[in-house]
Amino acid sequence: MKGKISENIKLEDFKKVYKVFSEPPYNEVYTEEDLEKIYRKYSENGYIYGAYNEDACIGLIVLQRGVKEDQPVRFEPNKKIMYLADVAVLNSYRKQGLGNQLMLYAVMQSKSLGYDKIYMRTLEKGSMSCNIAKRIGFQEISNVFQDVECERTDGSIQSMKNIFLDLDLNTLNKDCLKQVISSIMENEKNEITQDEK
Repeated sequence: MKGKISENIKLEDFKKVYKVFSEPPYNEVYTEEDLEKIYRKYSENGYIYGAYNEDACIGLIVLQRGVKEDQPVRFEPNKKIMYLADVAVLNSYRKQGLGNQLMLYAVMQSKSLGYDKIYMRTLEKGSMSCNIAKRIGFQEISNVFQDVECERTDGSIQSMKNIFLDLDLNTLNKDCLKQVISSIMENEKNEITQDEK
């Protein structure tokens, strides 16, 4: 699945896609007010890119400038750091390569904007974005974890263990990106073949 990616998606499109985090495995609770606040924060501190199938927003990826102060990661001083804050794809469009496309787009955008590194926080287990990031070349940051508490759809407050991954954008060159894209395309072909069985 190839979606057209554009910057600055509308609030309504953002809310529609972001609600996937209210579904398994996350089961997080978001009010309309929460979603508007998240959208404003992301718009002010970075970039929100939407993936579209014709006029329908079917996925999104969010980049934020700098290191999040509430996270236990440290990078070399004088390095420009980009944070990959969120990636989401509507359930009916998953396992079609759109997550791969969005993540690769985020990496290339960060590099073209002059950033040295891109990093992300993700679930230790059960995260599709973690698997995609590792295929692209992200590496786990050793011994850095964060428990994140959130209200769940069943009314409970649960904590999920998160790990951090990063990618040195200065090591990416044309040959490296060709290899990554080839690997992702091969993986997509294998996933489609397995789904057909």
